[in-house]
Parts: sequence; C-alpha cells; structure tokens
Amino acid sequence: MTSDEANQEMQTITAAIDDIFLKRKTSLNQRGLYQNTWKLVTQRKAQELYDTVAATIRKHTTRICKGVSQQTDETFLKGLLHVWDDFSRCLRKIKDILLYLDESFVERNSTHEEKKKSVYENGVCIFKEEVLFAVKSRLQRLTLEIILKERENEIIADKFLMKDLTSMMTEIDGDLVYKNIFENEFLRQSHIYYQRESQKYFEASTAVNYLTKVKIRLEEEQERARRCLDKTTLPKIEKVVHEEMIDRYKELVVKKEGSGVLVMLQNQKEDELRLVYEVLGLVEGALDPTIQMLKEYCINEGMATVNDPKKDNNPEELITDMITLRQYYEDLLLHSFSYSNKGHRIRDKNFSKAVREAFDTTVNKNNRFSEYLSLLLDKKLKKGKNQIEDEQSDEFFDKVIMIFRHVQDKDVFERYYKTHLAKRLLSGRSASDDSEKSFLSKLKTSFGYQYTSKLEGMFKDMKVSEDLNSEWNDYQKKIVGGGTAMGQTSTTTQTTTQSTVQFDFDMSVQVLTRVYWPVSKVGTIDMPERQINDAMHVFEQFYVDKHQGRTITWQYNMGTADIRANGFSKQYEFNVSTYQMAILLLFNGEDNTTLTFQQIAEQLKIPPVDLKRNLFTLCMPAEKGKSASKLLLKKFDSDEKKFNKNTMFRANDKFKSQKIKLKILPVVKKEDDDEQKQTKSKIDEERKWVMDAVIVRIMKMRRKMHHRSLILEVTEQLQNRFMPPPDSVKKRIESLIEREYIQREGRSTYLYRA
Repeated sequence: MTSDEANQEMQTITAAIDDIFLKRKTSLNQRGLYQNTWKLVTQRKAQELYDTVAATIRKHTTRICKGVSQQTDETFLKGLLHVWDDFSRCLRKIKDILLYLDESFVERNSTHEEKKKSVYENGVCIFKEEVLFAVKSRLQRLTLEIILKERENEIIADKFLMKDLTSMMTEIDGDLVYKNIFENEFLRQSHIYYQRESQKYFEASTAVNYLTKVKIRLEEEQERARRCLDKTTLPKIEKVVHEEMIDRYKELVVKKEGSGVLVMLQNQKEDELRLVYEVLGLVEGALDPTIQMLKEYCINEGMATVNDPKKDNNPEELITDMITLRQYYEDLLLHSFSYSNKGHRIRDKNFSKAVREAFDTTVNKNNRFSEYLSLLLDKKLKKGKNQIEDEQSDEFFDKVIMIFRHVQDKDVFERYYKTHLAKRLLSGRSASDDSEKSFLSKLKTSFGYQYTSKLEGMFKDMKVSEDLNSEWNDYQKKIVGGGTAMGQTSTTTQTTTQSTVQFDFDMSVQVLTRVYWPVSKVGTIDMPERQINDAMHVFEQFYVDKHQGRTITWQYNMGTADIRANGFSKQYEFNVSTYQMAILLLFNGEDNTTLTFQQIAEQLKIPPVDLKRNLFTLCMPAEKGKSASKLLLKKFDSDEKKFNKNTMFRANDKFKSQKIKLKILPVVKKEDDDEQKQTKSKIDEERKWVMDAVIVRIMKMRRKMHHRSLILEVTEQLQNRFMPPPDSVKKRIESLIEREYIQREGRSTYLYRA
C-alpha cells in the first residue's frame, strides 16, 4: 500500500468518526470501515491509525467541553450527563469500527507491567482530560451543594441525577475522577460539617437527644450513600460520622452533667442506656468509658449495701438486697447491653465482665457474706412463715447461685451451710426435702460433685438413721418384756436410747458420719435425770453390738427434745434443744429454785458459749411481745444487763401462753466475734489439710516440679473453693518436706517421695 493509499484509508476512517460524533450519515457501512482498518493494520500503519483516531476524538471533546461550559448552573449537571451519554455511545460505535485495531495492535503491545489502552478506553481518557478536568471545580461544587442542601433539609436530592453522576465519574476513572473530584472533597467537607454540628448540638441538648441526633444523621447518610453514591463511599461516610459525632464524644456523653450515663444509671433509664450501647457501640473502643462507668457505679451501689451498718444487723436483708441488685444488673445487661443472635438476645461480654468484676469486689468486701447467705437460705428452707414456696424455690435458688458465684471463699459458705443444714435436718425443721435436694443439685451442677458430696452424705445418714431407729425401737421392746408403752414424754436428741428398764420417755437417734457433719469436740454433760444417761448407755451397747469396731461420740449441741410441762395452768409442750432440756430439768424439783450461771455451768458442764446462748433463749418470751411467756426469769447482779457467773435464774411459775405447743430452740443467727474466730480457726485448719492433699496429689502425678509451677497448679485447683495465698502454699510445702512426703532438689525444685 502506497503512502497516498494509506492516507486515503485514514481519511475515510476519520471522516466516519466525524460523522458519528456529528450524527451524520456515512457513505460506508461498518463492514467497509472494518476492512479499511484491517488494511491499515496489516500494512503496519496501526500506530499511526491509533494516534489519528485519538486526535480526531480529542478534536470533538474540545468542542463538547466548550458547549458544556456554556451551561448555566441549573442545567450544567444534566447537560454534562447528556454529553457523557452521547459521547460514550459514539465511542462504542467507533470501537466496533476499529475492533481489529484493538485485537491486533493493542493486545500485542500490552504487557503485564503496562497495558495499552483500547480505542474505547483511550477515548474515555481523552474525555476525562479534555472535558471533566476542565469543569471539575464546577462539577464538584454543584454536587456537594446538592448534598449540603439535603442535609439542611432544603431539598431532597434527585437520586437518579446524583447516582448517574457518580456512576459516570466511577466509570471514567474511579480514582482520578470519582475520588479526586468528588469523594475526597465530599468526605473532607463532611468532617467539617459534622464537627461543627456535633459541637453545637451537644452543648445545647441532653445526652439522649444528642445520641438520637447521631442515630438519625447516620441513617440519613447511609440512605443517601446507597441512593446517590458509589457503594465504596458508604463505609467511608459512616466512618466520618463515627469519628466526628461518636468517637469525639464517647467520654463526654458518659459524663455529661444532668443527662449522661451516670444519670441514666441512677434513674434506671434502661431504654436510654440501650441507645448509648447502640450508638457508641458503632465505634470500636467508644463503649470503654461507659463500661468503666457501669463498673464503678455497680461497685458503689454494692458497697453501699454491704457496708450499711443497719443491714449488718439484719444479714438476711443484706443478702436479699444484694441478690435483688445482682438480678437488676443481669436484667439490665439483657435489656440495654446485648445484641441479637439468631433471634436470641446475647449479653455483651465486656459489659458482663464489668458487672461480674464489680460484684466480685463488693461481695468479697464483706467477710461475713458467706455466713449471711447461708442464714438467708436457712430462713427460706426451714418451716415457718418465711419458708419458700415450692413453686418459687427454683427461681430463688437460681438467684442464690448467681450471687454465690461471686463468693471467692466458697469453702466458708460450705462450712456455714453445713451447720445450718444439720440443724434443720436434726430438728426436723426442714420445710421440704425436695427443696433441699433441689438446691444441692444446682450447687453440684455449678460447682461440681466434690463440692456437694459431704452435703449429700448428710441426707444419706438421715435415711440410714430411719432404718436404724426402727431396729432400735424393736430392741427396746425386747428388753422391757415386749410392747409396753414408753411413757408420755417424748425426747428427741442427737442420740436417743433406753435402759434395761422401762423409761418414761421415747427416744430416737440419728447416727452421723463424722466427715459429713459439722461435728465438734463436745465434753460429756451431766444430765439431771439419771434415766437419760442410762438410756444413752443402752443405745451404745445396742449400736456397738450391731457394728463391731465403731464408737459413738454424743453431740449434745445438735439434739432436740419435746418436753411436756404439767406445772402450769395448762399443759404445755415445749420443743427445745438438748442443752435447754438439761437446764429446764434443773428447775424440775423444788419450787422457787434459784441458780446462778456458774452453778448451772458446774452442774451440767455445758460449754459457756452454748450455755449462754440457750439460757438467753429460755429467758426470751416464747410468744413475741408477751413477757408472761418466758420460761426462765433472770436477775442481773449489776446494771450492765449482761450475763456473768453471778446472774441468777429461776423458773417462771406464772408462765402463760395462748399456744399449747411452743418452739423455744436457740435462734439461728449470725455468730458473735468469739464464734466467728472459732469458725475461722476451723476453716484455716481445714484449708491446711486440703492444701496438703492437693500438693501431694499433684506431686504424685508429676513426680518432679519447679516451685513456681507447683504454686500455680495448686492455686488453679483450689480457686473454685478458696484462693490460697502463695505464702500459705509455701508453708504447706515446707510442712510436707518435714513430714517426708516430698523432698527438695536444689533451691526451687521438688521431688515426690514414694
């Protein structure tokens, strides 16, 4: 092909391009133009053709740009869109004509590092450079004005216009056009806009109104982005709102005077707290001040309860208030600080952790919490006006377990609960075996079998004692000649027996396994009635004959007795403790017998602490508020009104009560200082045994351990019962070394000695 022929073919193609842009009819059809292109490419005129086509397109974009620039602001955006639509249609026609140029020349001259633009792509690039860059300031200003006016509620943006404009910019060049001309400036101005608005609105509104405004603004921006902008802009404009309206105010919202999170907590505004969680939760870390505020407020509320001196005198009220408070925060977490997952509300783990740590702190600040919790359970589980109804027990136990989880020294609770449970079982005052066992079941589920094994053993002993008492009754009938009535007075003590002669009372016995029950060393007391001592000896003989090798230790402090009194205007029946029975029998002889505290102690040999407690109960009205219902009358030898060795006691000959049967058992109440010291001493001693057992078990399994590793493993295994101080563990290790259970190797390694 000669140069003139090539120029002729080139002119034919450029003329066709002119006709396309100017919308004129061309004399050649698409097939003919395709052949012209083929000829030029095959004759090595491809680069020249490529450049000529680009120049022709550029010529028309210059004309197009001039026309667009002459548009008014009202018609500019629509005019630009119209021009782009027309231009892109023209480019598609040109691309079809020059298809062979793209397939042969463009593809062959493209590499992985640098891709040569196709005819269409090159035309779009020319439009970008010649048209859009020329009007970019105006395009930017007018599009952002539309968004600003919509934010100010002056207009509602034409979603079709804005979407077409952003689509045009994205199609032409997402980075150089959409981002540089529109998105970057849009985000910058949005930062400024929301920075100013948030500052102005926050100062003039409450925290709730501000958060509501933030939520509305965020929803507006999300809706606008989906309706008008490219999908990549949505998370970016969300971030702008998050940073300017949420992150900047995350602490100020919490502390805002008169309406912040603290006020919401004080006024129990669960819905408002929910709004705080939903809005601040959109920004990572923005909820941290709220979490800290919740924790501090929860601690303050808990401390106000556990440190209230009035509640210390009413331990059941203290525990009830703490359970109520814990339940309130559990409900608050579910209502205000939770998220939805598959249709279920899940409490936020960070807020749950804050509440858990707060109650861990407050519950363990009161070193008598375990005792008070056991007292509350005792009140609900024993017979009386305060006993829990069966249909309410399950919910109540769940709440108790919830608060009990925060108790660090769970072995302390076990000690008190075991003592109170023993009194309920042995005195027959447990309201319901089902309720008792239901609570044990929940304890076992939550804290394991080992924690409840001894408590369950107590119930086993009670069942075994039922069978034993049946055999004991048969034994008594045989030794008295068979079937003779046992008298009119019924006595129920920790153990009961009968002598080789007929007794004037009935007796039943509960035989307790020492490791299960809270037994203590109790000396032998001298019963005023010889028949009782004889009966005890007979039972001992009966039991030892039945169980060779076993011995019996009488626990006088754990028994009860039913005494029928005939010396008053009416015949009364008193349910008393074994100690109280012994005391009353001292006054069962001569009229007006008067004994001092010291005389009673010397005759009965009851431990002073137990004697004082039982005498105190006997001197209290059996019927509340009626002084005539006191069994014993006391007379102090000084104005201090306190028991001492010279305090005098005598029977109340004028005893009167509307009730025939009265319970005068010592009240189960919180321990005094001396009793608390004794309990603590016993618990400390038990902990030594437990730590010894755990250390030996670990060393037997590991054979050799480093000091630090042993301390950590012992702590890990014991933390569900109590938190052993490292120094205490160290002392137990030294004790085991002295007793040759383990030996030291070097300075910090231990070996197990088989």
